[in-house]
Amino acid sequence: MEYLGHYVTPQGIRPLADKIEALRVWPEPTNTTDVPSFMGLAGYYQRFITEYSRIAAPMTRLQSPKVPFVFDDDARRSFQALKTAMLMAPVLSIYDPTLPTRVTTDASGYGIGAVLEQHDGDDWHPVEYFSHKVPPINSLDDARKKELLAFVMALKRWRHFLLGRRRFTWVTDNNPLTYYKTQDTMSSTIGR
Repeated sequence: MEYLGHYVTPQGIRPLADKIEALRVWPEPTNTTDVPSFMGLAGYYQRFITEYSRIAAPMTRLQSPKVPFVFDDDARRSFQALKTAMLMAPVLSIYDPTLPTRVTTDASGYGIGAVLEQHDGDDWHPVEYFSHKVPPINSLDDARKKELLAFVMALKRWRHFLLGRRRFTWVTDNNPLTYYKTQDTMSSTIGR
């Protein structure tokens, strides 16, 4: 069944083939007005692309009226990487509230990323990917704060899936986060 630009089956959700084909044959942007059209279509399907924010960053910068349009090697790599990522987009599972669920997060100097996955008895399958550029106010914070920010943003993004669940698993590669479990009080930044 086709629904809002997606093909929905019992096996999962994937972008419509004609939309993927449109991205595949999209010509390189030649001016500032070409960029938002491409980014709009790619952005609509960002839930299928791991690390979307990082990959799209050079193209995103070209949308700013404060930046002169220069389609350099970084922008070209970003453009091609987005097209490739869409051509290889996985079929995303349809969320099932009865299945074991995990949220995996990661943070870097540039941004945060997360994946919501469910286990069907055989393996873990992605339900949705999420990435976000780290807001400038948080860009100088330590790794613990960035990892915690990634988790909080993932919780906000998927609250409609996670609220009311008895439990889900959070996977992170940052062991120092256990530091926060040992603290009786927290700073106002962490508390928020």
